[in-house]
Amino acid sequence: MGMGDTSLRGGELKKMVKLSKKRAMSFAYCPAGSPQDDVFYIDRKKKPEVIGREARAESEGTKLGFGTVESTGRVMSLTCTRELPQMAKKLKKYLKLEKCPMNVIVLDADGNVLEEDIEDLPADPEMDADDADVVEDAAPAESGNDDAERVDALKARAVALQGAIKGAPSAAQAPLAKGYKSAIVALKGGDLDTADATMGKLEQAIAKLGNGAEAAAPPPPPPPSADPMAMKLQTAATNLGKRIEGLQDGDGKTRLETAHAALLTQIESGDFAKAAATAKALGEAITKVSAAQTKAAPSEEAASPEPTSEQAADPNASEDGQAWNAARARLEPAVMNLLERNMGDVSKMRAAWAFFTEKGDTGAFVDGMKVVPGLEKLIAEGEAAEQTDAEKDIPADVVPFVRARLGWSKARTQLQSEMMKLQNAILAVCQGEEFAGMANDTKALFSYLESLDDRLEAALEALVVEPDGARRETLKGDARKVLAEYQSELQTPFFKDVDANNGFTTVSVTGTATSALAEVDAVLAKAA
Repeated sequence: MGMGDTSLRGGELKKMVKLSKKRAMSFAYCPAGSPQDDVFYIDRKKKPEVIGREARAESEGTKLGFGTVESTGRVMSLTCTRELPQMAKKLKKYLKLEKCPMNVIVLDADGNVLEEDIEDLPADPEMDADDADVVEDAAPAESGNDDAERVDALKARAVALQGAIKGAPSAAQAPLAKGYKSAIVALKGGDLDTADATMGKLEQAIAKLGNGAEAAAPPPPPPPSADPMAMKLQTAATNLGKRIEGLQDGDGKTRLETAHAALLTQIESGDFAKAAATAKALGEAITKVSAAQTKAAPSEEAASPEPTSEQAADPNASEDGQAWNAARARLEPAVMNLLERNMGDVSKMRAAWAFFTEKGDTGAFVDGMKVVPGLEKLIAEGEAAEQTDAEKDIPADVVPFVRARLGWSKARTQLQSEMMKLQNAILAVCQGEEFAGMANDTKALFSYLESLDDRLEAALEALVVEPDGARRETLKGDARKVLAEYQSELQTPFFKDVDANNGFTTVSVTGTATSALAEVDAVLAKAA
C-alpha cells in the first residue's frame, strides 16, 4: 500500500518540494515500518486534513502528521496542525531514499521548533538550482522602476545570506533561518525597508558568529522543567500585575508596567535568579507608589525613592551583585535537592543558605559570598553522604553499579545546565522583532537531551536489586544496549558540533555525557 499512485515519489516529489520554495502548501505524512513504505503528500489546493485522510487510507502505518510545508534552500519546514514523534528524522530518511535529500525542521502551529534533523548535505545541482529563482520571485512585479536597483541589491543580499546560513553551525541555523524567512516575506510584500533592516541584523549576527564572538550570557539557572521557582515566579508576576492594574494612571504606573514586562521576559528566558530579584524590587516599588497615591500628593510621589524601571528590571547590576547571582544559580539546585532529601549536615546547610540569601536580598553581596566556600564543602559532603547511604547494606560487588547510576544521574542534571548556557547565549545574539518568540524557539534545544533519558539509570538500578545469577547477566546486556544507543546518539551532527562549534559559546554537553557514559561502560565491562 505504501507504494500507491498518490504518494509522492522521485521526480514528482522533487517538483513539489521546489514549488514549496515559492509558497506554503498542505502536506500529510504517514510513516510505515520502513522508509520505502512511507506515504508523503504535498498538495497545492486541498486542506491538510483532507490529504491527511487520503494518506492514512493509503498507508500501512497507523500514525499521521499534517499541516503546511515551506522550503528554503535545502531546508524543509513543516508547520504542523498534527505532529508525530521523530517526524524530522523519519521524513528525512524518506526524502533521501527518493533522491530528494533535504534537512527537515518540524514546528508547532505557533511556530515553535519541536524537532529538527540538520546536517551539511552534499551538493545537488538539481535541488540547489531553484534557490536563485525563489529569491527572484520574492520581489513583486509591481515594484516601480525607482525601486528596481534596490530590489536587485536586496535579491543579491538574500542569495548571499542563504549561503551564509547554510554554512553556519547547526545550532545557529534554525534562528537564522527564521529571520531570513521574515526578510523574504517582507521582500515579497514590497516592504523594502523592513527587508533591508532584517537582512542587516542577520548579517550582523552572522558576522558575530564568523568572528567567534562569544555572547555574554547570564549564568545558567536550573532548567525550567526541574526548578519549582518557575511556577512561584509566574504566580508572583501575575499578582504583581494585578497590583499594578489597580494603581492610578501616571508616570509611576507606567514605569512599573515597564519593569513588569522586563520581569516576564526574564521568567520566559529562564533567568530565575534575576527574575526573583526583579520581583522583590518591583513589589517594593509598587508599595511605595500605592502609598504615595493614597496620600494624593503628586510631589511626594515624584520625590519617592522608588527605583526607575531600569533599576527595577536589574537591581543587581553591579559586579558584586552579578557574582552573587551567579553563585546562587549554581548552588541553589544542589542545596534544595539535598535539603529536601535530608542528606548531609542539613542544619548547617540551611543556616548557611539562609545567611547567603538574606545578605543578597539586602544588597550585602560581599558578605553573602563569604559563606560560598563553606556551602560548596557542605554540598560535597551531602552528595558523598548520598552515595554512602545508597551503598549501605548492599554487597560489595553491587557498589560499582550504585556509583555508576548516581554518576549518570548527576551528569544528566549537568547536561540541562549546559544546554541552558547555550540557550542564553543564543538569546543574547538573536534579539529584535525579527527573532520574536526566540525564547520559546530555543527551548527546542532541550529536546536533544530527551534521547539521553532515565532508562540507563533504571537498568543500573535493576542490577543493584537483582541477586547474582543468570538474570543479572541478562540485565547487564540490557544496560549495555541502552548505553550503546546513547553513545550512538552522541555521534549525530548536533552532538558533534554543540560543544565547541555551535557558533555562540563553548559548552560541555557532549563532553559531559561522553565522560559519564565511559565510566558506566567501564563498570559494565569490569563486571562482565
